[in-house]
Amino acid sequence: MSERGWDLRILSWNLWELRGDLRAAIEAIVDLEPDVLLMQEAPRFVLPTARLAWFAGQTGLRVLVGGAGGRGLAILASDEIARQVIRRGAHPVAQRLSDLNSTYPRGVAAVRLSVPGGGAVVVSSTHLALQEENRIAHAEHLSALVRGAGAPVIVGGDLNETADGAARRLLAPVLGDPAEPSELTFPAARPLRRIDAVMTTPAVQVRRAEAVTSTQRVPAERLAGASDHLPTLLDVTVRG
Repeated sequence: MSERGWDLRILSWNLWELRGDLRAAIEAIVDLEPDVLLMQEAPRFVLPTARLAWFAGQTGLRVLVGGAGGRGLAILASDEIARQVIRRGAHPVAQRLSDLNSTYPRGVAAVRLSVPGGGAVVVSSTHLALQEENRIAHAEHLSALVRGAGAPVIVGGDLNETADGAARRLLAPVLGDPAEPSELTFPAARPLRRIDAVMTTPAVQVRRAEAVTSTQRVPAERLAGASDHLPTLLDVTVRG
């Protein structure tokens, strides 16, 4: 806790169900030292809870939300952050089934944290659908949750559309993406679009917002093999 507030580093990353270069992913996360890691496409099949716990241990983090029944979402955090947990959980968001891609489970994972000195902040991971209709329905659901949170909110996610998309426009009044549009995230090997973001409500002070292209030990070529998405980093200050 600094004089100006509670400093947090948030990393959001679609980790491709841990099918990529795991050593590169682990080393990148350790290099970046996030307080909170918001995961999309976390393990869903073949011992998902054990695999997620192993991955968390390798990065020096703890699983707060995720594993079996986690709908491909997870929230990992440092021991210090884990001690501040008030509530945590995940729930589904209904989707209209139109094709095989629409069968992927969607939802919202969230943790409410106590801010040292008073107050709270909510951190959340989500993954919007490939179909626009389902993305809009998910965005409406998420917007309602943010409006009712009663605290500053930080949401990291694979949004499957750029800032001019219908779902992003719907979210814009409550959640802003502080990074520049030039911070491209997908596809990882040759990024062309910014479809991943860490968004915040206005009460959150953003100090740094960017897509990560390399880290101290992981050059761009290796990072592109860790997932088909690049991670998004946000340094923020939350006041009590």
